Amino acid sequence: MNNYSLQVHEVLKNNHFASAEVIAGNNGLNNIIKWVHVLEISNVEKLLKGNELILTTGVSIQNDTEKFLTFVEGLIKANCAGLCIEYGEYIQKVPDEVIELANHHEFPIIVFHEIVAFVEITQDLHSLIINQQYLLISKLEKYAQALSKETLYAQTPEHLLKMMYKYLKVQTLFKVKGQEPIFIPNLSKQNRQELLKVLEENSNSQNPNILSQPIHLFEHHYAEIILYSKEKGITEFESLILDRTATALGELLIRNLYVEERKGIEDAKWVEDWLDGKHSKEDIDHYIMSQWPDYIPRGCTTFVTFISENKRSQQVDKTYIKLFFKSILNQYGFHSIVAERNKYLIFILLNMRERDSMKERLEEAVKKIEQSELLMKQDAFEFKFAVGKLVAELHSISESYQSALDTLYISRKIRTSSNFYDDLHLFRLIYQLQKNTNLQEMVNEYLQPIIEFDAKYNGQLLETLEVYLQTNGSKQETAKRLFIVRQTLYHRIRKIESLIGEDFMNGEKRLAFEFMLLARKFIAKV
Repeated sequence: MNNYSLQVHEVLKNNHFASAEVIAGNNGLNNIIKWVHVLEISNVEKLLKGNELILTTGVSIQNDTEKFLTFVEGLIKANCAGLCIEYGEYIQKVPDEVIELANHHEFPIIVFHEIVAFVEITQDLHSLIINQQYLLISKLEKYAQALSKETLYAQTPEHLLKMMYKYLKVQTLFKVKGQEPIFIPNLSKQNRQELLKVLEENSNSQNPNILSQPIHLFEHHYAEIILYSKEKGITEFESLILDRTATALGELLIRNLYVEERKGIEDAKWVEDWLDGKHSKEDIDHYIMSQWPDYIPRGCTTFVTFISENKRSQQVDKTYIKLFFKSILNQYGFHSIVAERNKYLIFILLNMRERDSMKERLEEAVKKIEQSELLMKQDAFEFKFAVGKLVAELHSISESYQSALDTLYISRKIRTSSNFYDDLHLFRLIYQLQKNTNLQEMVNEYLQPIIEFDAKYNGQLLETLEVYLQTNGSKQETAKRLFIVRQTLYHRIRKIESLIGEDFMNGEKRLAFEFMLLARKFIAKV
């Protein structure tokens, strides 16, 4: 007898089934029984939860083949384990149509050739089921305790997977995205391919012989454990063991990632020198090859995170933040090398997929990070992100890093629509001008008359000029945006013309005014 679940073929050995005969659905005798019900009504689907063994005298379906069919169809839809019918006053024979239906769905129909006591059957079988549930819980508790102890000392997932296999003796597959799957026990190359093909073909089906348990780390699907039993369906006990093993594996994976991240501190000085452009191309290539022997250059960049504290009493777990960000970036095809400087986390990103989609994937990754539940909960901290210049060569990372810092600086000075250096265009030019020229003097040369007029008369000419340029000189749209009547707008435009010239909307002069308006915002104190 199965120690943890009662199956249909096992109840046939019970004394009460001495006169019983299986007349249909022999292929379903391994169905699991979770409870036993006596039913004497034909409309049954809403009364059942699945895996029940049904006992009936057939009082409600006697002499009515259509009702009989409907009754059995309902049991099949409700995923019942099987049907037991007492031959006697109401039913002396099961119609051929019903037998054909049961065989088609592998649904066991058992008949009693003598009168039996349904009450005694239900009592006996319920006692068996309850005892088996107790055994299951007891065994499960022992496994959980042993698993907890093993998790403290285990170094690799294989250790826990082998422990689970020792309990279940069911073929196990462990998959981490981007890595080769692990088979417990190991299989030949041909058998591996065959198993992977079976799993792929059944990925969207409810195959009872396959059970998958995902492992979620950092808010996304990180790994997966799969049980595959060729001979029989996966049992409830096996499902519960799998669930606990997946939880333990998740804890082990998190611990190993933390250890790996801590070890990375040893390389921190080397990586910082790389960011500062102190390594030769040959040194960088050698370092990358030692980390990723199969790496093929497809472009790279830097992703910088600035973390500021809103509440001084709080501390952020930077190690967890790094692991979380790395996991998301890896999802979108980037290997990460991380450095930490004061309030900055710097990720050197190596593109592992096609070059053409690099920026698009990075945009999606940054968006996912920004909208993650983890960051939403960090109300004690503020995160600012910047992606540096996308470069082709590893030795250009220092250039990308500096451009990411420039992007952070620009984003602090003025609200931008993008975190990417490659999207800033005019602001990059303004920033360079600010560093190398007296930008304030240039702004004053173009805008001082209007600034002075607004300061003296509160004329709102500067805002009017900005909106007028943005709308390409549309008076209707400008008045609408400023919430003023057309006559007021005409008066302001005439005043602007008197201060900076009637030709301010012409060609290069217009471009210069648009540029200076942006520059003024940039150099203004935030």
